[in-house]
Amino acid sequence: MDEQTTVSCKDRVMNRIECEHICPRSKTFFKTRECAVWGLWGLSVVIGALAVAVTLFVVAHRQYALYEATHDNFFTFMVDVLPYLWIIMFALMVGVAVYNLRHTKGGYRYPLWKIFGSSMVLSLAGGTGLHLLGMGYTVDHGLGMMGIYPSEEKKEMRMWQNPDDGRLLGKVSALPLPPEAPGIVTFTDVSGKDWKVDVSDLAPHELDLLANEENVRLIGVMTEGDMLFHSCGAFPWLLDKPVRREDLEAARVAFEDKIHGYEERLEEKMPQLRGFDDEEGETEELKDDDSPCATIAPVKRMRRGEE
Repeated sequence: MDEQTTVSCKDRVMNRIECEHICPRSKTFFKTRECAVWGLWGLSVVIGALAVAVTLFVVAHRQYALYEATHDNFFTFMVDVLPYLWIIMFALMVGVAVYNLRHTKGGYRYPLWKIFGSSMVLSLAGGTGLHLLGMGYTVDHGLGMMGIYPSEEKKEMRMWQNPDDGRLLGKVSALPLPPEAPGIVTFTDVSGKDWKVDVSDLAPHELDLLANEENVRLIGVMTEGDMLFHSCGAFPWLLDKPVRREDLEAARVAFEDKIHGYEERLEEKMPQLRGFDDEEGETEELKDDDSPCATIAPVKRMRRGEE
């Protein structure tokens, strides 16, 4: 009975080997496959870390953004600028890392939450370290040189190259500037178009910024006349090179000081506007002032945010 059972079991095994065309594999094959699976796991963790580094770069840079110049509030601004591609990439890479680790030798022994947690922690820790080394900017800027990747610099250019909404990005094309505060200068935007820009409301340090032959951001308003832009503030362009947090904070402080200055000018005009019951009448009266800067959108938005 036992011998028949043994023969029958052996026959079943042999029949299965023949039917499924099972071939013997060497130990080297299985070791190579194991190494490949571990390599894919490591690669997914590295890519996840890069995704974290770029995301941290964006968040750190954007917290000092001049968002009142481009959006109604900080929430709508962040919705527009968050790097959704990298956030999705991070989630995908964590999933791939978990899958690969589960398929290593002995990986099935570990609970899913431990595998998931370890992969996420490694990506987050690695991404934080890469961000501190400046890799977030390097990856984003490097990929931005490819036409299909929407880098943060490209996004910011689209936001700031909008003269109808009171924003220009570019540089002064006629240099050097005269030592005294000039009235009108020629400004070439990033699309190559020339503008006549009134810089009479700019402070000396802003005029120095224009004279550096580097891209600058202008806030202001279109005035009557062909291609005439009245500039109310000039700020450095901080996405063409790695910058320190202190530089970002300094640009933000300069922007706030500039806007608060126009708010004070508006408050000084308010007693003269008490006869107007609507905002349109108030705006028309302010247009008769020597400068239209008290009525630009960033002033109104910052006032609403402070109320």
